[in-house]
Amino acid sequence: MLKRYIVFLSVICVDKYLLVILILLVVGMGFAIMKSPPSLELFYGQLAGALIVIAYSTIKNRRTQPRAKKRR
Repeated sequence: MLKRYIVFLSVICVDKYLLVILILLVVGMGFAIMKSPPSLELFYGQLAGALIVIAYSTIKNRRTQPRAKKRR
């Protein structure tokens, strides 16, 4: 299941650095929830960071796709 999740993330984030940051944010979210008193501020902060990374990679892909289509 972890391999499928990583493949799904790699489809969303083409850049390898963004993929690494996104994986670290997801792992951090797990640690924030598993603490004995869950740290909701840390969880939501990392969730916001993950959403920002996904939005940035989506915008980046939309800008580069028309250029690739023109080259064909």
